[in-house]
Amino acid sequence: MLVTSSIEVNEPTEICFPHDESGQHVSAQYFLSGEASIVMGNGQRQHWTQDGTSVIRSDTPGFRLIVEPGQVLRHVCVAMYRHDLNGRLDETSSPQLARLMASDATVDLAVPVPTDMLARSTAQRLYQLRAATGLGSVRAEGLAISFLSEVLSGYAHLALDDADTRSVLPWQAHRVRQLKAAIDADPGQCFAEGEMLERFAMGDQMARRVFQMEFGTTLSAYTRTARLTKAQAALRDGTTSVKQIGFACGYAHIGNFTRAYKQHFGETPSDTRAGATRTP
Repeated sequence: MLVTSSIEVNEPTEICFPHDESGQHVSAQYFLSGEASIVMGNGQRQHWTQDGTSVIRSDTPGFRLIVEPGQVLRHVCVAMYRHDLNGRLDETSSPQLARLMASDATVDLAVPVPTDMLARSTAQRLYQLRAATGLGSVRAEGLAISFLSEVLSGYAHLALDDADTRSVLPWQAHRVRQLKAAIDADPGQCFAEGEMLERFAMGDQMARRVFQMEFGTTLSAYTRTARLTKAQAALRDGTTSVKQIGFACGYAHIGNFTRAYKQHFGETPSDTRAGATRTP
C-alpha cells in the first residue's frame, strides 16, 4: 500500500487514522517537508521532521498525527500487512526485525531511522509519481517495495539494545556528540538552513530535542555559554577589541553581546578587560 499526501494547515490539526481489524501494518514513512508529532495508540510519541524516516507498527487503536500551524506536510508512506511481509523474511533477520514482526503480542513502535541517499531518492521519486497511471503506476509499485526494503534494512542495522523504547537512539546520540564537538571547536559558527541536516542527519527540531535529552541543557543555552566562555578568554588575553570578540562569538550587535555577557558573568566585557589589565 502506497500513500502520499500534501497537507497545509493554518491552525492546530489532529489527524486520526482508523484501526485496521484485518491485520497489522508495518510501514516505512518519510516526510519530504514539514514536521509533526506521531502519537501511537499506547501514548508513545515521536517528533517527525523534514527528511525524517520512521518505521512504524501500531497495533493499538488511536494512531494519530498532530500538526502545528504553518506546516506544509509532504509525506510518503509504504505499508504492508505484517503476515505478508513476515513471509518474505528469512531466519537470519535481525532481532529488531524479529521483534517488529512478533505475532504473539501487541506491538506499538515508531522508530526514527537514519535517511540515507538511496531511501531519500526513492521517496522523492515515489512522491513525484503520486498521480501516475499506466506504466508510471507500475513503476511506483516497484519503487514502493524498494523503499520499504531500504528503510527496514536501515532499521535492522540500528545498534539497538531494546532501543525501540529509548528516547534517544544510538545514532542520534552519536550525531549530537558530533554537534557538541563542532560547537566546542567553533562556538561562533551559525548553521545555515539545511546545514544541520546535511552535517548531522537531523533537522533543527530533532537536533534541539535530542541535544537536550542527551546533555540536560538546551542547544541554545549550551551554544550561548560556549560563546561567552570563549569571549571571556579572549578578553582576558587583551589583544583583540571588545567589538571584534563579540562578532567572532556570533553576535551581530555589540549591545546584544554586552547584555548577554553581563547577564552570564555579572560584569561587562569592558570590566573583564580592565580586570585583566590590572592583574600583575
